[in-house]
Order: sequence, then structure tokens, then C-alpha cells
Amino acid sequence: MSGYTTATLMVVGTMVSVVGSLSAGKQAQDEANTNAQGLFQTANAERLTAIEKMKRQKRANAQIQGANRSQNPDKLDLLEDNAREQKLAELDILHAGETNARNYENKARLQIAQGKSARSKGYFGAFSSALMGASMAKGMMPGGGGGLTTAQQTSIINAPSGGYGSPITISR
Repeated sequence: MSGYTTATLMVVGTMVSVVGSLSAGKQAQDEANTNAQGLFQTANAERLTAIEKMKRQKRANAQIQGANRSQNPDKLDLLEDNAREQKLAELDILHAGETNARNYENKARLQIAQGKSARSKGYFGAFSSALMGASMAKGMMPGGGGGLTTAQQTSIINAPSGGYGSPITISR
């Protein structure tokens, strides 16, 4: 194979890698946004469920109050205490629903942040691939000089990652 053919294949391979990194980042972000949308919908459902539960509790409380008044109308203090406790039970239902809804919203926001992070990772991976491919292609071109040897390329590929795909270098 001539130097130009090899360099052309390296450029094509690099471009495939760049597009793959960008595509993977976009796909991860889209998936995270879809998950977040579902979590926001679940949060709204939690709020609606809590409102319905509170309405049921309110109807049950009204029935209990009516039954208590008919049994002994002289115990007004007890009836007032019961009414306060029942109102607290209604508010507790709403509070629990709101707490659950906020938990789902927080999870949704986390999904969105993770999606943005995955998209950024895709950009960094694409840039890294393009840079490595350009470096290797330059070394393959006649008169290009420089570039990385096969051993250097292997050591970079097999090196532990220091974040964003960059190899960790330890100098002593």
C-alpha cells in the first residue's frame, strides 16, 4: 500500500471515529432527556394523586364528623380536636405527594445534567480522535515527519484515562 492510500484510510477511519463519538454523545443526551421527561410526568402524577387522596380524606373526615355530632352533640371540644387532626392528616397527604414529586423532578434534572455531560464527552472524544488521526496521518505522509510510532500509539490507547480520554503521564 502506498503512503497516500494508508493516510487516506487513516483519515477515513478518523472521521468514522469522530462521527461515532458525536453520535454516541447525542444519543446519550437524547436518552437522558427522554428519561427526564418521564420523571417530570411522574412528578405531576404524584401531585395529582396526592390531591385526590386529600379529597378522599376530606370526605371521610366529613362523614366521621357528622357521625360524631349525631352521637353526642355536647362534646364540641373533642369534635374540634378531631377536626384539627383530620385537617393535619389532609395536609400530610399533600406534603407527602409534593415531596415525592420534588424527588422525581430532582432525578429528572440529574438526568438532564448527565445527558449534557455525555454530549460533552462525545465532543471531547471526537476532538481527541481527530487530533490523533491528524497526528498519525501527518507522520504517514511523505516528507511529513513526526507522527507517532506504533509503540507510542499503543501506549496511548492502553494508558489509563485521566479524564476526557487523555492519557495519564507520570514523570519521575
